[in-house]
Amino acid sequence: MKSKTLAVLLAATAWSCTAKAPVEVMEPQLVFSTYLGGKTACATCSPFTFGLNAASDGAGNTYVTGATQVLDLPVKSAAQPTFPLQSTQAAFVAKYDPAGNLVWCTYLGGNNETIGIGVGAMPGGGVAVVGLTTSTTAFPIVNAYSTTHSGQSDYFVSVFDGDGHLTYSTYLGGSDYEGEAGAVFADNSSNGNNVAVDAQGRVYLTGITQSSGGGSSAKSFPVSSNAVQPAFGGKVDAFLAVIDPSRSGASSLLYSSFLGGNGDEKGHGIAVNSTGSLVTVVGYTQSTNFPTTANGFRSTPPPADAVSNGFVAQFASSQPGSPSSVFSKTYATYLGADASGARDDVYAVALSPTGLIVLTGRTQSAAFPMLDSSHPSIYNSAPYLGVGVSNDEPFLVKIDPTRSGAASLVYSTFLGGGSTTGTGGGFCTGVAVDGSGASYVAGETSAQGIPYQYSSVPQQAPQATPYTPDALFTANQGTTDVLHMQVSADGSTLRYSTFIGGPASDRSYGLALDPSGNVVLSGLTYSTNFPLQNPAQAWPGNTGRMNAFVMKMRR
Repeated sequence: MKSKTLAVLLAATAWSCTAKAPVEVMEPQLVFSTYLGGKTACATCSPFTFGLNAASDGAGNTYVTGATQVLDLPVKSAAQPTFPLQSTQAAFVAKYDPAGNLVWCTYLGGNNETIGIGVGAMPGGGVAVVGLTTSTTAFPIVNAYSTTHSGQSDYFVSVFDGDGHLTYSTYLGGSDYEGEAGAVFADNSSNGNNVAVDAQGRVYLTGITQSSGGGSSAKSFPVSSNAVQPAFGGKVDAFLAVIDPSRSGASSLLYSSFLGGNGDEKGHGIAVNSTGSLVTVVGYTQSTNFPTTANGFRSTPPPADAVSNGFVAQFASSQPGSPSSVFSKTYATYLGADASGARDDVYAVALSPTGLIVLTGRTQSAAFPMLDSSHPSIYNSAPYLGVGVSNDEPFLVKIDPTRSGAASLVYSTFLGGGSTTGTGGGFCTGVAVDGSGASYVAGETSAQGIPYQYSSVPQQAPQATPYTPDALFTANQGTTDVLHMQVSADGSTLRYSTFIGGPASDRSYGLALDPSGNVVLSGLTYSTNFPLQNPAQAWPGNTGRMNAFVMKMRR
């Protein structure tokens, strides 16, 4: 029997006393959309599941990771078929075929909490997963760089082949906290996809460490002899590490370096070109001496009373895959307002086919760097933004790292949906670029909708979220909705924008493109009638509670 279409499912919202009136939309563009969750929690757990990032391999299969506290995920061909009962939270990894059928699904965890954060598709099929764990025993270890949990919380890197077999799995960390202090493993504690994979299957990751004193000691965050920054910079640093899962033991860690200044840094997102010769890390900094380069867009910090800036740092590797490769920092910059009270974060990064760096995140800064009206942009001003008086607004930026200073900013645009009152607002944590250079972003918005009007001259960003006529939804369906947009290669035109969600709260973290250019989104939903299409799991595991979702949209 043909599955229900989105239009039919929308009609069902009229039966819910909490649902808003359905919005009339065009024929659905969904290839598939499904829940992923369960309803039976462990003894001391809450029954929730949330999805974080997603990836697509060369055959169009979709991979997703996140975390769960339920015992009855729809596991299939699982490397770890049961929830680790000595724990209160496990990661999960799932694979769907191009039509949305569940191929395999597994728990991943040990004797304490675990969360899956980032995913990167392996070149021959399969997936690399990076996350955090406080598990000191029972976490599955295979061919590991480190078989020992080193501190309060450690990163893990686990690689599965296309059939779901675990081929590599290791701890990576030092004596203190990796990730957020206090080992906070919530859905919003680690934004951005923190893993990337090159064409040879080498795994690149970034993140957050408080484990100072890099070196050979098991209690130190591991730093390689060829590190660009071997010394810990401040209270909390970002890092860049490279692992070759075709190796085993100590030789599998090809590179590891701190990245930070005298304040706090968080590595949120990472991208790598196919050869592994260029690696780009993005995130958040509060340092007054973040290690920028002279050719960066802005090498000087914002005023001392700024809250934060984003950062962008690109590194070149002279011999990708070799432990003796020389890494050099080729471009590094602050990205945010050079103004009092600035608060900016860069969450996600992608590389265009020509090597341009594409970034998204959130800002509360009216002075976020924009170009004048002679340059392409959708919206180049948002004067209502301000720390403490507005919620966040998403942005999209493209940088050419072969240029210097101001010339390296190809375009910059606000995406709408900020506010003057602290209500509304939104952010983006996922970005991708297609073969033509068009950019795609995904995240969350609580703003209302407004029709998008193209203008050849950049306009002030609306305090509502712009939608295009072909949107799946032209209004926010609940408390918050998934936000998904496509922007032209030159940054001047909003090609597509839509709300996605049900009558409760919904949020997207992961975004990927499959080989056909279809868009994969993953995240979480509290809605009992999230829009479905050909679902592998039609029922929300926990009615009214948090469940993961995975969807593919035809564009």
